[in-house]
Amino acid sequence: MVRRLSLDSGKLALALIVGILIYQVVIPLLMVVWTSLKVERPGETGFFELSFSLANYARAFGSGDFWQATWNTLYFALASTGASFAFGTFLAWVVHRTNTPLARLIGVITLGRIIIPGILITVSWILLASPSIGVLNHALAGITGTKGILNVYSFGGMVWVHSLEMTPLAYLLLSAALQSMDPRLEEASGAAGAGHWSTLRRISLPLMLPAVGAAVMLLLIYTIETFEVPLLLGGRAQVRVYTTEIYFNTSRTPTDWGLSGAYSIAILFLCAVFLAIYFRLVRHGERYQTVTGKDFRPRRIDLGRWRYVTCALSLVLVFLITGLPFLVMLYASLLRRYQPPSLAVLQNLSLNNYHEILRDPVYSLDPMWNSTLVGLASATAVMLLVSIMSYFVHKTRLRGRKLIDFFGFAPVAIPSVVLGTAFLWFYLLVPLPVLGTLTIICLAYVTRYMAVALRFVSTSMLQIHSELEEAAAVAGGTWWSNFRRIYLPLLRPGLMAGWFWVMVHAYRELTIALMLARSTNRTAAVVIYDLWENGSFPQLSAFGVLIFGLLIVLVLLGQTVGKRFGVQEQV
Repeated sequence: MVRRLSLDSGKLALALIVGILIYQVVIPLLMVVWTSLKVERPGETGFFELSFSLANYARAFGSGDFWQATWNTLYFALASTGASFAFGTFLAWVVHRTNTPLARLIGVITLGRIIIPGILITVSWILLASPSIGVLNHALAGITGTKGILNVYSFGGMVWVHSLEMTPLAYLLLSAALQSMDPRLEEASGAAGAGHWSTLRRISLPLMLPAVGAAVMLLLIYTIETFEVPLLLGGRAQVRVYTTEIYFNTSRTPTDWGLSGAYSIAILFLCAVFLAIYFRLVRHGERYQTVTGKDFRPRRIDLGRWRYVTCALSLVLVFLITGLPFLVMLYASLLRRYQPPSLAVLQNLSLNNYHEILRDPVYSLDPMWNSTLVGLASATAVMLLVSIMSYFVHKTRLRGRKLIDFFGFAPVAIPSVVLGTAFLWFYLLVPLPVLGTLTIICLAYVTRYMAVALRFVSTSMLQIHSELEEAAAVAGGTWWSNFRRIYLPLLRPGLMAGWFWVMVHAYRELTIALMLARSTNRTAAVVIYDLWENGSFPQLSAFGVLIFGLLIVLVLLGQTVGKRFGVQEQV
């Protein structure tokens, strides 16, 4: 039974949540729209007057750069999504539906890749496939005599690197669907004479249509809003997309806030279209249900001798996704000056870069401490906020509770570069001393990661019966006391999973941090970008290896805490 909210503390919490959502989601979004309709810049006379103009949209739509960026954005999104979806589907099928050897290890390595910041992987592939300094090009030149065969600074290089970056997400999105599919239909296909590949194409993938469609839409959204690959690779290749146009219009002098606002609205529109398609696909997922109460036993497909082929292909793929980039970064971190490997170079490897990084607080201790503080604080704030939001949405009969759910999930359609720009504009105008501090980055992260964290908690909230709270209310407990003593302990598994996810992603986030960073609040990802801009490849690599090690420690601590404080099963 869903109870009516009547306690004063509950009403106060509801008012606080509504205020936070307006402040964190609605106002920044309105700032983007407002700025796109003003010819005046933020802070100038007339910026707050109720007079609007479409001049910025006219400039954007009348410019060839805008349409070229539109084509590049769509082409890049479609190509990267197609490749990452193919890689992720293959790995998910191998790990969860076949008897491929080492399947468990392949799955663990694929998911483990999520904790590595995307900018580190992009830099690693530059060190691997740059026409001038790339290790792979050096090796190919020794074999073929031709220099610069591979060129990561190209549209194809952008698609390749980003596809590998998105493959773990595609794997994660499709794993659940493959694990819950009734294998009897596949067995019937095999009995009719169809081979494994024909069955995958004609039976398995069609039955996964809702999950496939949802995965494709989310991959498209994440690719449209991606920033690291277009900035580091597309900038030199002269392949401009929406996100880089927004960044360049707000970072160069003079800043063009109005044109940046027009680009921001364009990217918001694209993400909203794909998000609407995603919701439509998820809504009709019941049409493809195959698991019922009748004798469902998940079984793996016996590939025979082909299982060694799938194992080899999977290992090569996860090596390209995780192993090869990490090895080249580890190699570069041991050099005084970056150069292709040779016997003479290998004899002069040292730990000098690590010593220099650790001795200089500007490039190690301060940024890493900043990232740790922001990650822990934003993860804690987000999970407390969404747990209260989830309560009002699923455990009360309040009118308008669906709006709380909507505004909580709405930030998923706001790209990081747009969100960072909105918070920058807002706090340039609001007289609060947060510019140049970690607070503004933490506030932006709260909005950024609210949507996904809400999904983690809502699933767990729906499983808690309201009779527990009703019994506590009869005993005289206040709303806050009941929420703290009943819901929070029972929500611990979902809270810990969401907290871990937010903490890791906040630590590796570059786009928002780069938009809001000053000399006093630089995070680890911003320092990596600064080192790259300065051409300090060995120091950057050493810093990246340290970041990777620190994230491993944080992940292990998170898992230990989750096991310690999670709900224990009774045996």
